[in-house]
Amino acid sequence: MRRLLLIPLVLAAISVAVPASPGTAAPSGADATASVCKWKWKKKRVVKWVRKAGKKKRVVRVKKVKVCVPVPPPAPARLGVKAREFGFTLSAKTIRSGDTIVELNNQGEDAHDLHVQRVGGGQEYATPETIPGGIERLRFDTAPGSYRLWCSLPNHATWGMDTTFEAAD
Repeated sequence: MRRLLLIPLVLAAISVAVPASPGTAAPSGADATASVCKWKWKKKRVVKWVRKAGKKKRVVRVKKVKVCVPVPPPAPARLGVKAREFGFTLSAKTIRSGDTIVELNNQGEDAHDLHVQRVGGGQEYATPETIPGGIERLRFDTAPGSYRLWCSLPNHATWGMDTTFEAAD
């Protein structure tokens, strides 16, 4: 009789513990930081002690269980920009769209800055004026498309400190 009463409770606990389909987001009551799971099968040892013929006997079984392995977010795309008189050298002409870090490394003899804006309009990001030998970083989200990089100091862009890069999916 007791077993019959426990079956609905066990079934309810199993339905709450196991999400409907693999690769889905965590249940609403779960930790918000674990957003995406990669489901894997793991082996679990189950040890029980049973009485058989008046003696205690150890029974070991291996059971397969499905566990959630959190998938970390992708690392940000990085673009290195070396500034010299009067031009930029990019570490890549194409980067992955999304979270992006652009690093200005001033290897010239004059101070330079770096402005970044999507071609066709959008928000403009800028580093402060960087002294020779200095490094400044910008972090922002890029959408797929072309982006313009330039130095806003007087005449620097017209003398060659103006270039573009692509953000692709």
